[in-house]
Amino acid sequence: MLESIMAYLRGYLLYARVESNGPIKSIGRTIINNPGGKIRIGKRTCLWPEVKLSLVACLNADAPVLQIGEFCSIGDRSQIHCGNRVVIGNYVLISWDVNIIEYDYHAPGGGHPVPRPIIIEDEVWIGARCIISKGVTIGKGAIIGAGSVVVKDVPPYTLAAGNPARAIRQVQSWKGNSDEAFCAQ
Repeated sequence: MLESIMAYLRGYLLYARVESNGPIKSIGRTIINNPGGKIRIGKRTCLWPEVKLSLVACLNADAPVLQIGEFCSIGDRSQIHCGNRVVIGNYVLISWDVNIIEYDYHAPGGGHPVPRPIIIEDEVWIGARCIISKGVTIGKGAIIGAGSVVVKDVPPYTLAAGNPARAIRQVQSWKGNSDEAFCAQ
């Protein structure tokens, strides 16, 4: 019980650095590198230990925006690197050690990096140690297998896996009819 209260207290302390429409839960230390962007996190979202949210504005571009929906869970040591826009829908499960890289900090030939938005729609489940590359949309209800590297769009309700990730088969939503929060008590 005390651990749960402390997690919500750590989430409350994040309000100085993020916008939220309700309580968020931070199980351990959350690393935020945000020199000028906006981070919006929906209610009842859970950030597990060592989650890193990094927003770095591109040259001559608007401030980056990272939007995480309601009732999401972002696993231990996962990182989101945003230079323009990353949108994560509601009821999204992101396992541990996942890298979502919309801004890669460098470009071939020494030019300036060009971010391309990443959209992860509602009810997506991303397995452990996946890499999500810039310019990708993952459709509603999709499941990404552990260790996959997503470089192309994934259609809704599709199981995709591999390097590069490929569609394996159609799936039903993992969520079912439950509206419970995903964080352990």
